[in-house]
Amino acid sequence: MKRYDNYIFDLYGTLVDIRTDEREPLLWLRLQLWYAEHGALYESPDTLRDAYLCLCAEKQAEDPDPLYELELREVFRDLFAAKDVTADPSLIEASAVFFRIQSTQKLRLYPWVRPVFKQLRAAGKKIFLLSNAQACFTNPELTALGLADAFDGIVLSSDAKIKKPSVKIMEGLLKKYDLSVSDCLMTGNDLNTDIAVAKAFGMDSLYLETETSGPFNPEKAGTYALSDGNWNRLPALLGLKA
Repeated sequence: MKRYDNYIFDLYGTLVDIRTDEREPLLWLRLQLWYAEHGALYESPDTLRDAYLCLCAEKQAEDPDPLYELELREVFRDLFAAKDVTADPSLIEASAVFFRIQSTQKLRLYPWVRPVFKQLRAAGKKIFLLSNAQACFTNPELTALGLADAFDGIVLSSDAKIKKPSVKIMEGLLKKYDLSVSDCLMTGNDLNTDIAVAKAFGMDSLYLETETSGPFNPEKAGTYALSDGNWNRLPALLGLKA
């Protein structure tokens, strides 16, 4: 099994088991109350939800690239502005965190993450995060999960303004941290994003099948695959001692 210097991981569904539900009516009621508390009165939870979805659609349409990633902080800001409230950055950030907390039903690290990361560090390897994610949600969650200092570098799609499997986001990571494709292994749970972006660069990859992965397609799989749930095999697949 080949050994690598740099290990690039996806976050949600790969390192973190998460469930969110933004369709839950109680979320929008609580968000309506939050905005009202800060001076932005929406007539009903449905009115607020519709305004949120409309802003998301408008901002997504600002770039013709289907993989363009909007910045949700701008949406939370504009929801205040629509009611003539000027929100400072701290209020915008707090609103995003409140929204995420209210929509989150499950958030936990997969049990293999800490021991495998410890092995990688002991072997002198570098660990990077490349995720389709909103920074306003992800940064607090990394802190809560004890991962805030776990990476040598992080690139999130909301910061990069582009999502996997666009080659632009991987190119940005490699350039930012001066990484060589041949020295990297990309690990993720999504064949169409994580594994596809690695393949586009000719980078080795490891597919991990988890609850949110969808059907396994061997033709789309990367260099290695773990689709049987046997996490004891993971260190060997990463080129570490089993």
